[in-house]
Amino acid sequence: MVVRMTANADWIQDAVQKINGGEPEVMLDFADVTRIDGNVVRALEELADVAAERSVKVELHSVNVDIYRVLKQLKLTDRFTF
Repeated sequence: MVVRMTANADWIQDAVQKINGGEPEVMLDFADVTRIDGNVVRALEELADVAAERSVKVELHSVNVDIYRVLKQLKLTDRFTF
């Protein structure tokens, strides 16, 4: 399942619901995302937690360097595949 990201945390919640529904893998496309806020970070943390509980692989595609740096500083990069 591929979810096209916006800067809105609702898209991440959709991915969480897909995982809870039994999806074996989730891909999030960050191509149109230039920055993230605290709501998105919290949603990504929740997504990582749910994926780890269910042993689901989460791939983040087209993440720009600035967002990757933020995720790296928050120690979230180890929880996703890029």
